[in-house]
Amino acid sequence: MVRLRFIPVTRESWPLLETLFEAKGGPGYCWCMPFRPLEGDRQRATNAERKAALSAMVEAGTPIGIVACENDKPVGWCSVAPRATFVRSLGPSQAEDDGGVWSITCFYVPCARRRGGLASALLDAAVEHAFAAGARAVEACPVDPQSPSYRFMGFRGMFAARGFRETGMVGTRRHAMRLERR
Repeated sequence: MVRLRFIPVTRESWPLLETLFEAKGGPGYCWCMPFRPLEGDRQRATNAERKAALSAMVEAGTPIGIVACENDKPVGWCSVAPRATFVRSLGPSQAEDDGGVWSITCFYVPCARRRGGLASALLDAAVEHAFAAGARAVEACPVDPQSPSYRFMGFRGMFAARGFRETGMVGTRRHAMRLERR
């Protein structure tokens, strides 16, 4: 794989995320907001409202994730942020009231880049980013490869290979998994 850089999304790097999300096939329809706070009716929010809400989080200094770049071109995304910045339940352990847990809720890898190891590289970078920012644990809810939905959350084997342990199920498809730094 070509050497990649992984850049946390900040006010300065926001244009990279915009470029990636607004490209053909990009997730400009959701702006990675399904698990984040959004005013009003989530189902009726426009793409522009979702984008504005995510941008406001970045402007406020709230961590939202990392962008993978190759030759200064954005090529992938991973949503990784403190669990407290999310509003919807991600797993059975979310009931705990502790501030040191970060959650990985989404990956976006363009179709042309899939099956090349980019999601795994994003996961490694996301875990390092979270622990460098003070996380004591990272959680996620990946699915099995044959799952018909929630594939954007990653695949269980990719997390297990990095030492994440399963802590339960979220619904019938998502495996609650957690990695703790000791």
